[in-house]
Amino acid sequence: ILGTPGGEVVAALDSGFNFVTTHGVEGEFSLMNDSQWLPNAALSDVTVSRFAGVVLPEEELPYPFAWVLVHTRASSTPGIEPLETDPLYLRYQLVNIYDSVEVDGWRWYQIGVDQWIIQTQIAKYLPVERPVDVDTERWVSVDLYEQVVIAYEGTRPVFTTLISSGLSEWPTNEGLFRVYVRYPRTLMSGAEGKPDFYYLEEVPWTMYFDGDIALHGAYWHDGFGYRRSHGCVNMSITDAA
Repeated sequence: ILGTPGGEVVAALDSGFNFVTTHGVEGEFSLMNDSQWLPNAALSDVTVSRFAGVVLPEEELPYPFAWVLVHTRASSTPGIEPLETDPLYLRYQLVNIYDSVEVDGWRWYQIGVDQWIIQTQIAKYLPVERPVDVDTERWVSVDLYEQVVIAYEGTRPVFTTLISSGLSEWPTNEGLFRVYVRYPRTLMSGAEGKPDFYYLEEVPWTMYFDGDIALHGAYWHDGFGYRRSHGCVNMSITDAA
């Protein structure tokens, strides 16, 4: 990090997972914060996920639903490999679940006429009853198995979406928590001096609930539906807002 474009080094970021906000360009250098400059050659643009969750209707849904997690073809029969002629479903596509059977220890779901998909390729929306210790009108449930969050008003689910919770090395803790502070945007950094060091500017719509673990938007990946964080509950920027 330079004090002026092409000038002397005034600071440095550890090698790792680094994302910064730039505010202007002068020649071969970009302005970071108020008076710090980075060479353009060290930067690359971020492609923000366009994924968004589902606003739920007031009436009860006729069937459970799920998101498809990977591009996949539906099998005509549960337990068999799909053919190239079988219907193709795309990642993030919503499907209804009409029936389910177990084959060789795996659950298969019917998502259409003669169309079946294995449980590992979908993430299901599964609302839960309001815990007795929840004393607020608005609350959220985080399903760490399905990687799905649901927002509630009272006992009614009003919104749901895919998340990315903590990896096995940094798991998202189970339990009942209270959001204790919110930020429209904030800086997150951790694991200094370690291979998994990260420095993230402008983390949007952050809601801390368990020490330094938060629900927040993530502009740096499009891997929702799979674990990939240091313990936080990642959502798309739209969904976190």
